[in-house]
Amino acid sequence: MNRSVGNLFVWACCAAMMLWSNLSWAELSATADRRTIAMGETLRLTLLGDAGEQPAEIDLTPLNRDWEILSRSSATNARFVNGQNQVTRTLEMELAPLRQGTLTIPSLTAGGRSTTPLAIRVNPEPVVAPGDELVLFDASVDERSVYVQSEVILTVTLQQAINLDGGEISNFDIPDAVVENLERRSFQRRVGNRTWLVTELRYAVYPQKSGAMRIPAIGFTAREVQPGRSLLGARLGRRLRMASTPLEIDVKSVPTSFPGEVWLPARALTLEENWSIDPASLNVGDSTTRTLTLTARGLQGSQLPPLSSVQGAVNIPELRFYPDQESIDQSELAEGLQGRRVQSEALVARSGGTWTLPEIRVPWWNIETDRLEFATLAARTVVVTAIQTADQSNDTTLSPNTSTAGSTLPLWLWAVSAAGWLVSLALGILLWLSRRQTAGPSPTSGGAKAKSASVRQALVEIRKAAEQQDATLLRKAILQWADLHHDQRFSSLEALARVSTEPLATRLSAVDRSLYGDGEIAGALEGLIDTLREEPAPQSRGTGSNTLALYPS
Repeated sequence: MNRSVGNLFVWACCAAMMLWSNLSWAELSATADRRTIAMGETLRLTLLGDAGEQPAEIDLTPLNRDWEILSRSSATNARFVNGQNQVTRTLEMELAPLRQGTLTIPSLTAGGRSTTPLAIRVNPEPVVAPGDELVLFDASVDERSVYVQSEVILTVTLQQAINLDGGEISNFDIPDAVVENLERRSFQRRVGNRTWLVTELRYAVYPQKSGAMRIPAIGFTAREVQPGRSLLGARLGRRLRMASTPLEIDVKSVPTSFPGEVWLPARALTLEENWSIDPASLNVGDSTTRTLTLTARGLQGSQLPPLSSVQGAVNIPELRFYPDQESIDQSELAEGLQGRRVQSEALVARSGGTWTLPEIRVPWWNIETDRLEFATLAARTVVVTAIQTADQSNDTTLSPNTSTAGSTLPLWLWAVSAAGWLVSLALGILLWLSRRQTAGPSPTSGGAKAKSASVRQALVEIRKAAEQQDATLLRKAILQWADLHHDQRFSSLEALARVSTEPLATRLSAVDRSLYGDGEIAGALEGLIDTLREEPAPQSRGTGSNTLALYPS
C-alpha cells in the first residue's frame, strides 16, 4: 500500500513538472514597430502567441481607452524544430492614438498569460508641410556623435499626399562603414485635413574608422499619378526628382580606459550559461554540455568575440573538454540589431574529485551611459563521484547491517528467521533433486554451451567494433562480454579493470585512454582479443563460491 502511494506521488510530481515546463516555455508577447509617434500617425502592434493561444480571440477592449483600431489581420505559422512541431499565431493591428502624451498599450491576457504593457510617446501633430508640396523626402540619423563600430540608425523618409508610380531611391555608399538593411516601415499620418502615406527605409550603420563620417545625399525619383484613368491605364503626371541633405557624424575612437581585446560598444550586453546536467552532481564517465550565450543590443553577431574555452583557460587532466560548433546570428529589434553568439563545450569526467572552473568576464562599453561595464559568469564547481563496483558495495553494505541486526533484533525473531531459512533450504534441495532425476545433466551442459556461444559472439562484436574503430560500440561490446564472463554488470571499463587480471587490466586502461583522446586506438586494441580469450573465469582465480544460492541475483 505504501509503495503504491509512493509511486502515485512520484507520477504526480512528474506530471506537475511537465506541466510547469510547458507553461514556462509558453509565451504571449506584444511588440510595437515604433515607440514615438505624432498625433495623426499610426503604429503597428503585433501580438505573438504559442502553446495554443489564439491572439485573434483576445479581448481588445482595454485598447479602446487610448487607441483606435483601424485594421487587423491574423496569421498562423508552423515549424518543425528539434523533432517537435511548433505553432505560432500572430495578430497585427494598425492603431491610431486618441490623444497626445505618454500612452500605454495595456496588458492583454489569453490562456492565463499576459503581455507586458508598452509605453508609447505621442507628440503633437506635425506642422503642415510648407506651400503646396505634396511629396516630402529626407534622411536623418538617431545620433550625431558615436563611438567607432557602434550602431547608428539611418532613416530615409518618404511622405506623400498623392499617389506615386515607379518610386526609386538611389544607391548610396558610406565610406569606411558597414551598412545593414532593416525592416521597412509604412504608416499613415493625418496633418490638417490631408492624409499622408509615410514610408521609412531604415539602415544600421557601423563606422569602422574614427573621425568625420559623411553620409552623402540620397536621391528619389517617381511619377505623379493623376486622378482618373486613360485607355492605357493610370494617368501619369509630372516626374519628381528629390534628394536628401548630406549628413555628417562625429566618430569617436576607442576610450583608452577600455581593458578588453575586442571593442564592444553596445546598448546592452548579457552573458548566460546553461548545463545539460548539473556539474555539481556528476559520476565518473558522465558527460555534460555547457552552453554559453553572448547577446548584445546594438551590435552585429559577427562583432561578438569567441569566448575562451575552459580547456584553454585551465588545464584539468581529470576533465576532458570537447568544443562544439559555434552559432552566430542576429535579429532586428525596434531600435536596431541584436547580435548573438552561442558556443557549446562537452565535459567528460574521467575520475572522481572536485574542481573549480574559473570566472568569465567580458568587458563592454555601455553607449547609453558612456561607461565601462562587465558581463560576468561566476566560477563553477564541478563535483564528480566515483562509482563503486558491485563487490565493493556488497562489502560496505552487508557487513554493517549484519552486525547491527545481530545486536538489536530480539532472540525470538532470530528463531523464527532461522526456522524459515531451514524450511526454504529443505524445499530448495527437494526441488533440485526432483529436477535432477527427471531432467538429467543435459540442461546444465546446454546452459554452459549457450553461455560459451554468447561469450564467443561477444568477442566477435568486439572485433567488429575494433575494425571499425567505433569507440562507443567498442566500449559497449567489451562491457557485454564482461557481463557474460563475470555474471555481473559493470558501468565502466575502469570498474572492469579492477576485477581483472593484470594483463587484461593493462589493455582495458589503454582502451579507456584512447576513447577519451589520450592515445592511439589502434595501438590500444593490439592483442585485446587474445587477452580476453585467455582471461580465466572468476572461480578459477579463487573469487568464486561453491555455496548453492537459493535466490541468485
